[in-house]
Amino acid sequence: MNAFTRAMKGLAAIGTLALVTGCGSSLPPIGEVSGLVTQDGKPVEGVSIEFVPVDGGRPSMAVTDSEGRYNAIYTPDTEGVLIGKHTIRYEVHGPAPEVPANSDGEFIPVSRKPDMGGNKKLQPSEVEIVDGSNEINFEFVNG
Repeated sequence: MNAFTRAMKGLAAIGTLALVTGCGSSLPPIGEVSGLVTQDGKPVEGVSIEFVPVDGGRPSMAVTDSEGRYNAIYTPDTEGVLIGKHTIRYEVHGPAPEVPANSDGEFIPVSRKPDMGGNKKLQPSEVEIVDGSNEINFEFVNG
């Protein structure tokens, strides 16, 4: 094998390795998104929020804590939401259930899903994310 052939095979190996492992950040432009979810002015725990890009792309997720606060994540390692317009999807799970034990030592989960008062909707149902920090507060309203 001559020097040229060895050099070409070496470059091909480096190129293949770069494709497999990736080079640099390949994340699209995202903005940081956080906020509060309330109903009648009170925080709502256990709300899963999905930010779905109108123009396509990976959605971001968030779940409210005991104070109704959330921070959206794009990937497990990256906080944020794609820049642009999004529709909002959500589910209400409520606080994490308590797990009391009965007399036989079995665990019996107790649901504490909040009463949303019938026909409630989360507003706003569409948002626009910009570069940098975005604070978006949601409210359950009659709908």
